[in-house]
Amino acid sequence: MIAEVDADLQQHLKVGYTDIDALLQLSTSDERCLRMAPLARAVSRSPSAMTRLVDRLEERSLVERRRNSPTDVSVQVTDEGLELLAEAAPRIITQVQERFWSRLTADERDTLSAICIKLMEAESPNC
Repeated sequence: MIAEVDADLQQHLKVGYTDIDALLQLSTSDERCLRMAPLARAVSRSPSAMTRLVDRLEERSLVERRRNSPTDVSVQVTDEGLELLAEAAPRIITQVQERFWSRLTADERDTLSAICIKLMEAESPNC
């Protein structure tokens, strides 16, 4: 399903799923900002892959880099990045609905939702 969501995002918004994931991680962090290493971990990317991803997002003014020291760089999502997230969200929800939720009955959706809620409630803050 992620491949289909990625293809849709690429076609319509010229960004990939991982780009959106990075913007989402930034948008939900304190001050909409993260250092590069934690951001790379959050989106399961190597530091070099994260640098290339941030380069692409920065070229489109979706994020800004903040240099804290010569080796310490933070990334902050811009208003343009937040606007792109707002545009991407309904596309992603539609894709998930069409490819995933539509295969389930109402009872199955309720059961799965209850399981997910229960699992999320038990989530450790260190996860």
